[in-house]
Amino acid sequence: MTVEDEAPFLREAAEWIATLHSGAVTEEERQACRRWRRADVRHERAYVRAESLWHRLEPVSGRHRPEAGPVLGKVLGPVRRNRRTSLLALAGLLGLGLAWWPLWSLNLTSDYHAAVGEQRQVTLPDGSSLILNSGAAVDVDYDGDERRVILRDGDVYATVAPDPDRPFVVATGLGSARALGTRYAVSLRDRNMAVVVTESSVQVCAATPPPPARHACVDAHAGQRTATDGKSIKSPRGVDVRLATAWLDRRLVADDQPLTTVLEELARYRSGLLRFDDLELAGLRVSGVFPLDDTDQALALLADYLPIQVTNYTRWLTVIGRR
Repeated sequence: MTVEDEAPFLREAAEWIATLHSGAVTEEERQACRRWRRADVRHERAYVRAESLWHRLEPVSGRHRPEAGPVLGKVLGPVRRNRRTSLLALAGLLGLGLAWWPLWSLNLTSDYHAAVGEQRQVTLPDGSSLILNSGAAVDVDYDGDERRVILRDGDVYATVAPDPDRPFVVATGLGSARALGTRYAVSLRDRNMAVVVTESSVQVCAATPPPPARHACVDAHAGQRTATDGKSIKSPRGVDVRLATAWLDRRLVADDQPLTTVLEELARYRSGLLRFDDLELAGLRVSGVFPLDDTDQALALLADYLPIQVTNYTRWLTVIGRR
């Protein structure tokens, strides 16, 4: 199972553990948790991992005590007065270890990676270069016939050195983007691979098109964007390249986007967890330009003109709710 496949089960398991340890759990909730665990072996595996982490957090010993102790107190204290918010925060604290596990795994096993909040430039053996966005991880496989970069997560921007005898390809589990020119960005997240071409052309192919099609490819040209879910591929369309690659300038540009989408993007640039309830924030939309190198400022800007409250339990856990 891939990191992307396992993440939803880990989040659900963290929420179940938080509910069971809230001090206000009902028998119906206990039974529902047991049903969830029995429904799928992946649920049980995620639950065991979450429970193990919970027991390691519970003693709160050593150097973690000064920081984690007050957090647990703040989260657990008001649970009966505002159970929904408290459970969200508690699940966030527990989820911190679960969320970091896949990132640690990528960092340990990938050829190159960028830390959370970091932007890293890598020069490849042929003179091509990559810019890795926050949390991105890549492997490099240069053989005699092809220059292949495997994007495992996040965003990468490629500037390709000419070599007509060896194609340059950025590949993911969902598809590939073969350079017919020199500059393009590839993003991999939420089971979606997106490509933005800033110079010349790129051939983008889906990994596993359904039968009877053997290949599903399109050519995207400078100023265009396309995307694939691994099976189908979207027709290239024109985009404002400066906005589509604003992360290169450490900016997030939102144009009437759901607040939850903006928060999910900001979360990729924070070392700690950013937790919120999708249903509670439904209907709130955002337009603006926000700094990615100072996400605290970005959250403060959002709170200035939206009816939301930003609560920092520590630098490791921030909870967003409606005012």
